[in-house]
Amino acid sequence: MFKKTILASSIILLSGAVSAESGYLGLSVGQTDIDTSDFDDGRSIAITGGYKFNENFAIEATYVDLGESEDNEDPVWTIEGDGFNLSAVGIVPVNETIDIFGKIGIFKWDVSLDEAGLGEIDSDDGTDLSYGIGASVNLTEQFGVVFEYQRLDIDDLNLSNISIGARFNF
Repeated sequence: MFKKTILASSIILLSGAVSAESGYLGLSVGQTDIDTSDFDDGRSIAITGGYKFNENFAIEATYVDLGESEDNEDPVWTIEGDGFNLSAVGIVPVNETIDIFGKIGIFKWDVSLDEAGLGEIDSDDGTDLSYGIGASVNLTEQFGVVFEYQRLDIDDLNLSNISIGARFNF
């Protein structure tokens, strides 16, 4: 009898997890801070596609343009970067409207350094770790707002990105 109860409970739990499957698309804007005081913050924009396997786990693929950051000295240097991020997302529902989440992933990036009057003087690319935390507020079943802080490692540079965005669930 005990085994049948466990089996029935497992089937009910799994069916609930399967019914929570959904995809989503998001668009966000934010601010990128380079861990050096010599450069201004850049404006970022990101496009995200994700798949929520159940109420507690999703995967995401994101393209993020980190914007341009300039130093304040002559000659002016400008750093700009972008990349693709693939993340596993752990989700904790607070209630029917609010979820908090944490994510960890890999970030495939490209950066360039320009000097005023000379153009591009250096560029690099690579793959490094990314992680973040955030919250989503579901205003309807199809639409929500997402607040996120993300840390992106780019070789010896550490970037912080804080953003707000819209998410469309389907």
